[in-house]
Amino acid sequence: MSTGRVTASDDLASSVVQLQRILVATDFSGGARAALDCALGIAKRFQSKVYLVHVIPAGVLHYVSPERAEEVVRQAKSYATDEMQRLVKETGCEGLIEADILSGSGVWPLLREFVKAHAIDLLVVGTHGRTAAQKQLLGPVAEEIFRLADCPILTVGSDADNLALARSNFQRILYATNFKPYSERAAPFAHSLEREHGAKLTVLHVVEEPQVSATNGSGIVSEFMIKRMRKGVPAECVGKCDPEFQVRFGDAGEQILQAARELQSDLIILGLRAGNYDAGDLPSAVAYKLVCQSPCPVLTTRQ
Repeated sequence: MSTGRVTASDDLASSVVQLQRILVATDFSGGARAALDCALGIAKRFQSKVYLVHVIPAGVLHYVSPERAEEVVRQAKSYATDEMQRLVKETGCEGLIEADILSGSGVWPLLREFVKAHAIDLLVVGTHGRTAAQKQLLGPVAEEIFRLADCPILTVGSDADNLALARSNFQRILYATNFKPYSERAAPFAHSLEREHGAKLTVLHVVEEPQVSATNGSGIVSEFMIKRMRKGVPAECVGKCDPEFQVRFGDAGEQILQAARELQSDLIILGLRAGNYDAGDLPSAVAYKLVCQSPCPVLTTRQ
């Protein structure tokens, strides 16, 4: 399975990401439309092919008599076809998009096979966006994708701010790192998107030890962490771009969200530990909080 092709060499400091094939899963909701707009913005920069896919799961037949099953599926496909054609026409990007309708088992199993068969580099999915509820949820399908997919995922909320951002270029990118190998493997995505969009990149590390922020040693810690972040700048960026480096203290999720709001970020990027996760488990509590509550799209990688 593709994980967002990283070319050049094994040295992350000289790697370049090639996003050649982008998959957008749509249920025709507002979040899905924002996800498509966001994917097209990236595709134009990377000259990517965009696959727009709608899934008709077998679950739609649970409450239908066997004699009506074929007719219900036919109607669902007819509706989906009309909606797909409308979406593609509205974007004005017919030449970039290949639309497809899948039917069969659950949504994620069908998407997983599509990802494998087409060597997808980036999977883009819309979420329910931010709500006033105490517990933030992505929506059952988006949450399953976030939990199980091992390719890079871009989650896009349905709120108005996200929709406006999705239709513009990424001008302010926030890349959060904890210096773990899986986290630093997201750096090529940050720098490649920075380069292609001509964006301003901020690299952020959050120190979560409370005793550090409460002492006079926080300045020394910040200086050390910034030097460490500078070492992760790809060789081709040296002298050509000028990332900003920040160190913050406190809860990682809260500090990243606060930084995104203060910087008016258009995109957050972070790397996650690869692995299989059972129902109820998540690859990262911090990442889950971000994709549920972020004011902008969030790109997560697992390598």
